[in-house]
Amino acid sequence: MAYLEGQLRRRTEEAEDEHTGYLLEVEVDMSAVDDVEEVVDGQVAVTGEVEFVDYPERGKILVFRVASVAEVEE
Repeated sequence: MAYLEGQLRRRTEEAEDEHTGYLLEVEVDMSAVDDVEEVVDGQVAVTGEVEFVDYPERGKILVFRVASVAEVEE
């Protein structure tokens, strides 16, 4: 079973039949990806690993460390 942690928010657009109405925001580490700016604000598919990172000020948080990213055509 997977464990995810992030900011849960209600979807603001008109609800669609194939959507639960909720989104979970999870922090991602894109440091291993070149040309990140080309996909920012786009629909993307990512691969990588989920792990806890212990930051000095924020403490332990769940981060998805992205190994690769591809833009998804809508």
